[in-house]
Amino acid sequence: MVKRWIENDVKSAMAARRGVFLTGARQSGKTTLASMLKLANAKRLTLDNAGVRIAAQTDPITFVERKADQTMVIDEVQKAPGLLDAIKIRLDEDQSKGQYLLTGSSNLRFIKAVKDSLAGRLATIRLRTLALAELNGHAPNFLEHAFRGEFEAGDEAMGKRDVIRRAFVGGYPEQLDFSESERRRWFRGYLDDLLTKDVKDVTEIRKIDVLKEVAVWLMAHSSQYFAVDDLCTRAGVSKQTAENYLETLRALYVFDKVPAWAKSDYDRIGKRAKWIVADTGLMANILKWKEDAVFEESAKNGKLVESWVYHELAVQADALGGYEISQYRDKDKREIDFLVENDDGALLGVEVKAGALVGEDDFKHMKWFAKNLAKTPFTGVVLYAGKEILPFGKGFHAVPMSCLA
Repeated sequence: MVKRWIENDVKSAMAARRGVFLTGARQSGKTTLASMLKLANAKRLTLDNAGVRIAAQTDPITFVERKADQTMVIDEVQKAPGLLDAIKIRLDEDQSKGQYLLTGSSNLRFIKAVKDSLAGRLATIRLRTLALAELNGHAPNFLEHAFRGEFEAGDEAMGKRDVIRRAFVGGYPEQLDFSESERRRWFRGYLDDLLTKDVKDVTEIRKIDVLKEVAVWLMAHSSQYFAVDDLCTRAGVSKQTAENYLETLRALYVFDKVPAWAKSDYDRIGKRAKWIVADTGLMANILKWKEDAVFEESAKNGKLVESWVYHELAVQADALGGYEISQYRDKDKREIDFLVENDDGALLGVEVKAGALVGEDDFKHMKWFAKNLAKTPFTGVVLYAGKEILPFGKGFHAVPMSCLA
């Protein structure tokens, strides 16, 4: 059993807060993590059970009643949104800690039926799919080391082929040891179930086939800039409908919306966000890509590897807390794949290269940014599929992707 990095965060939050909402994509391991927590006198219920769900929907006030020393664990709480109002009443009446542990496969902020996500009353913690270092049993230390300019290569080198293979597998726990054909079937069924069943918990979308087309199109454009108008043309929908579909997929944790860095009055900064698939295994398998073809085709391996690196950084940022991830692009075509900001305001620039060769040209946009826009300490790294940690001037390093492992 893999120990999840956020386990201690959930424990601490349960000890300090009235309750915790543990959220993340379906099949990311929320129920397993909740079951591993040693909660005194826990009462565990899942709304995936039709009978339990009907009882919750029929009489939510009675359903959430608990004994004074009891923790109530409710799985998939978004399936009975009325429970949240009932829990709010209980939490306002009783200030004791650790009353409720709720799990959900949808972001409550995006669900129209939810009037109050209980922000302030519940701590919200997201569980992403497994990061490689997490799977290897290592600590989430890459970001801390990178801000100090200190790097330690992983146990084994990761060449381009290794990184692509890892990205094809992704981080959903259940399918990690599947064969290629079994994995492809699993992901196909996963997406179909998500869009035909779970989407009903978020919003009313009748044209599921169009939503799936949007999801597949977005996977093919993961980490790439695009205009919503392009999506409208492809799917044959209005801009409002397209934006609703995007937010629905975000609410289900299929994609993340990575904002543009905008902490400057530099008038040539672009404002467009990037949409990045939340797990590259889903992306590669739904798009029916083959490893050999992706290895040879730079357009595909570039966005696949960049999306994978984003996932690895995001899992670490969530586990450590105090980090924000954005990206940079300006009208002069200067781009930085990711900018990570820590609590002190210092910045880490991250460029991603799927190949094994790095040159001075790969650092030019980060060095320009550090000189002209960064008002706080700036460190720049190019993550690449090589073996050596190489200096490229003060504060700039070429870093093997094995450092993420």
